Amino acid sequence: MKKHKLICLLLVFAMVVSMLTGCGKKDETPTDGKGDAQTSDDANKDSGKTSGGEKVVTMAMTSDWDTLMPMNTTSSHADIVNENMFDRLIVINRDGTFEPRLAESWDINDASDKITYHLNPNAKWHDGEPVTAADVVFTCQLASDPEANLARKTRMLNYAGTDETGTELSENSIAVKAIDEHTVEFTLKQPMDPLPIFALMDRDTFILPEHLLKDIPMSEIKTADFWQHPVGSGPMIFDSKVDGERIEFKVNKDYHLGAPNFDRFIIRKMPASNLMAGLMSGEIDLVAGGASGNIPLADWEAVQAMDNVSSESLSSFGYQYLVCNTTKDYLPKEIRQAINLAINRDVIINQLMKGEGVAACSPLPPDHLYYDENLKVEYDPEKAAQMVKDAGWDESRTLQFLVPIGNEVREKSAPLIQQDLAKIGIKTQIVTQDFPTHLDAARDGKFDLCLMGSAGSIDPDESTGNLKVGALNNFSQTTDKTYSEYSAKGREGLNFEERKPWYDKYNEYIYDQCGFIWLYFQNNLFAYSNRMSGIPSQTTDFEINKQPWKWQVND
Repeated sequence: MKKHKLICLLLVFAMVVSMLTGCGKKDETPTDGKGDAQTSDDANKDSGKTSGGEKVVTMAMTSDWDTLMPMNTTSSHADIVNENMFDRLIVINRDGTFEPRLAESWDINDASDKITYHLNPNAKWHDGEPVTAADVVFTCQLASDPEANLARKTRMLNYAGTDETGTELSENSIAVKAIDEHTVEFTLKQPMDPLPIFALMDRDTFILPEHLLKDIPMSEIKTADFWQHPVGSGPMIFDSKVDGERIEFKVNKDYHLGAPNFDRFIIRKMPASNLMAGLMSGEIDLVAGGASGNIPLADWEAVQAMDNVSSESLSSFGYQYLVCNTTKDYLPKEIRQAINLAINRDVIINQLMKGEGVAACSPLPPDHLYYDENLKVEYDPEKAAQMVKDAGWDESRTLQFLVPIGNEVREKSAPLIQQDLAKIGIKTQIVTQDFPTHLDAARDGKFDLCLMGSAGSIDPDESTGNLKVGALNNFSQTTDKTYSEYSAKGREGLNFEERKPWYDKYNEYIYDQCGFIWLYFQNNLFAYSNRMSGIPSQTTDFEINKQPWKWQVND
């Protein structure tokens, strides 16, 4: 929680100078998202004031969203935006419990192969139409439609009527059925522990309005005009946007879970280096947290000392990892294993993160229920160098090393990794790019090495979609089905005791193959203005699960 310390005059002076010279300052001619110049009243929105007396909350994130079509993204940056407009069925807590969101309750049958959700009868779309079970059915049919070919179709793969990629076997074959107007039944392919459904499938499934989308051909759904001005059922109503800069919402005063006591919500893209100045001046009220808006470690102590700000260091399931392109014949398993051994994770954690994180050797942190105690982080550059030599590595070769911008620690870790690899005889060229461009290149396999990250999950199956042959996010381009075979067995288990041995096998196989090389789990360095309260920071997917309907502005 917040700590009070004495900030030296030099630091205060530096921050003030930074603010006066443009840190966090808006463009000279800001627009309202429709191409029109803003008035002075519009420009005051970011400070929480307008001429009409509206209460405004502004959140900063450091990366772009790639789409407002929530079932066609795997980016947490887009989820941060979309979760305000659209509803998931439930809310996931870090302790493994769940709370209602669009569904007010749910049941699991005795055979553990059907889950029935009872929707909140008060839920409405932003155009006033009621949200019904038919909308849930439509969303799942859309997500699994082969013509739509959406990024999140993999979240449908556990439901009967779909193949191993989550694609429907025939038209509308996915086994999701409306029992009545507010009751919807999901039939699973086989009995299973409901945890992966709640923690993964529900986490990434945003319910969409059938009445506004049903007439759009599935082949055109991703690019429909609807996504330029989307209508959801969430706590915020879309108002305007400037791509790559900001998106603005009106608060949904009729939200079925209750409305916060403010009027407008703005999400701004802002460099991480400007976050502290923005909080200090009141230009922003909170940061997104995680990979999309952590307070920079260089500023963390000063932010903790600010009287107008509350700050928290939150342990995280979120992880960062290095991807090796397994289709490259010059990157065989032996070289990938050497790369894994060569990386000094302690330097990254202690120098870049000031200890605010944990070294990783799998997608599960040491405090995760499913953590495999047989796996240990290893650092052995001498052994790595010998492995490279024994493999006959061509030292004239330079690997293309892709690094996305927007996450300060991740960006700064790249030169350290580059130095570690140089010590074992592997040269790399770092190529930085914006995250959407980086994501496209990673999906297309246009790289040798690249850095990626994920929010993680309380369910051990979270990473398995990225190692499925043919999946959109199969970044390592693997053709090895062993990962999917182990994870499929894990999903079949009905409880922890049945599932854990298979996920141990899965994680040990990942560690051996080194297509993905896990680096670290970074704490979320979160901060928000003291004018704010009711922010539930201990949700498991905190970065994309902030429950804004609970927020209050204390002006």
